[in-house]
Amino acid sequence: MLHLLLLFVLADPTPLPTAIREVTLYGDRALVRREAALPAGGDFVIQGLPACLDPNNVRVRCEGGDVVNVETRERLQQTLPSERLQALREHVKGLEHEQQLAEDERDLLQEQARHVGRMRGATNPQAGSETSGRPGIGGWKADLSFLSRRAGEIDRARRENSWKREDLAQQLETANTDLDAAQSKGNVKVFDVRVSVEARAQATLEIEYLVSRSGWAPAYDLRARKSLDKVDLAYRARVWQQTGEDWNEVALALSSAQPRLGAQGPEPVAGWVGVDQPAARGGDRLAALEVLMRKAKSSDDEAEVADAAPAPRPFAVVDSQGLSVRFQLPKPATIQSREDPATLLIGEAQLAITAERQCVPAIDTTVWLRGRATNSSPWTMLPGTASVFFGADYLGPAQIGAVQPGQEFTLHLGADPALTLKREQTEDLSKGPGFLSSNSSDVNSWRLHLENHGALGAAADGSVEVVVREVLPRPSDERIEVEISKSSLPESDLARWKQDREERGIHTWVLRVPPGEKGTDLLWQRTISYPKGASIWIR
Repeated sequence: MLHLLLLFVLADPTPLPTAIREVTLYGDRALVRREAALPAGGDFVIQGLPACLDPNNVRVRCEGGDVVNVETRERLQQTLPSERLQALREHVKGLEHEQQLAEDERDLLQEQARHVGRMRGATNPQAGSETSGRPGIGGWKADLSFLSRRAGEIDRARRENSWKREDLAQQLETANTDLDAAQSKGNVKVFDVRVSVEARAQATLEIEYLVSRSGWAPAYDLRARKSLDKVDLAYRARVWQQTGEDWNEVALALSSAQPRLGAQGPEPVAGWVGVDQPAARGGDRLAALEVLMRKAKSSDDEAEVADAAPAPRPFAVVDSQGLSVRFQLPKPATIQSREDPATLLIGEAQLAITAERQCVPAIDTTVWLRGRATNSSPWTMLPGTASVFFGADYLGPAQIGAVQPGQEFTLHLGADPALTLKREQTEDLSKGPGFLSSNSSDVNSWRLHLENHGALGAAADGSVEVVVREVLPRPSDERIEVEISKSSLPESDLARWKQDREERGIHTWVLRVPPGEKGTDLLWQRTISYPKGASIWIR
């Protein structure tokens, strides 16, 4: 074994070309797996791995052999022509060729214009006659008409050529700027991984490493149908990477695991409390405290030291074990190293929804449309932003929380323009104690008026239900009582609304609003009772 290690250190390793086969993306990093075929055992080096690689998380496996040693080295290298750099050069060269052809075309058109000009100047209607055999007036007019048309065609071609040359000049300037920027990066940090393998025949080497400057986030498109019975869900992933290496045609997986947190949580650390003697001098107090701490720790000193030591944080990728969600894309993907993210489709589904209209009149008189749906897709919906559409209209963004398959969730579908709401206060009174009461009271009443101007997804009679929610202030003093003293319509007794009323003081009515201007009214009154002579505040 010592002999093998010495060979590993002293021998000149063979550069080993590898190809990226698989990438697992996490929220803020990626696990890259490269693969290479080995003719036999020996010392090899995988060169030029990206600078954002984590050298402490490089793993090498060999199918058909044994990995004797692995060493990761950092070095600086001059930026070499890569595939992208070569593509930039070819692009510049192609534009230069097109520009030369455009300039040749310009010269040809200029010569044609001069030739037509000379011909038009040489044409003389008096120079010929029918008896002389030369063209007369009729022939001259025909020649002049042809030369005029030809001159117009040449002028149009020259204008188009001028526009083409301007466009090519701008493209060439941009391409040269990109090429100069790519060539002027100078030295860059890279990692080389040296591997010593013991194998008697052909083998397959796999190397895995974690890189930063990459990640993914879910993005959704939600398109509600105008019938308000279904919504089309497009589950997408916004993927980005600026690692410096392109991922070409790789098996791409998206994971919700968080390797940055590690696999081990913190351990509790014991603290200490002591008694300070007010009359003691500063040095005496410090010495006494040290003695107390030594005595307390003497019985189990080694155990306490172990508890106080910082916990190690090894990276652990928990994949498809119930602790994370993993999406394996069905087709190989290409993700270039660049600033702009790419958007990949995870899947599409059609979800049944139950339309619901809600409003909070004290805050906003808009009636908002929502859809209550069940995630009938096979995918866990991770927290992210959804672009919401209603038919062909884009309504704006909405946030979606984590939703497991089979779990119910709410889709926000924007404002419903077919419903209008007016809220007016009809009473604001402060009353002193009554005949049999020692409490004062503050009484406020409101009138809500809802109109339905042809809402979509209505019942057979054209009516729709609107959920109205009002919040009562919660008393901070047991001597204060807050209640709804009057209501023209009963509150909803559904379980989810009753829980809100009992726990949060939110009162809910479900109003059926028929079509037309007559609409539906809700009158309700709030009464706050408090001790005589006191004053109340509401915030």
